Amino acid sequence: MEACCGLGPLRATVGCVSKEMACATPERHVWWDLYSPTEAADALVANWSWTSSSDSGAAAGATSICGPISLQQLAGRSPPPAEV
Repeated sequence: MEACCGLGPLRATVGCVSKEMACATPERHVWWDLYSPTEAADALVANWSWTSSSDSGAAAGATSICGPISLQQLAGRSPPPAEV
């Protein structure tokens, strides 16, 4: 898949030097330029981090990027009692 903005093979040899170089559909790309992911890619990673954990019973072969619990599970936990 080619980047949304850049020049060269896969639009990833020379970075985006002007907004006129940008593709018309950045939401359909993973990479904005040779360095930066698009908003769509960021949303995928954020959603994956929120719901994915090593103990979530994910399908075989699925990879977790958060563990041992997801960010969603972490957000729902109560803080430990304060020591006196």
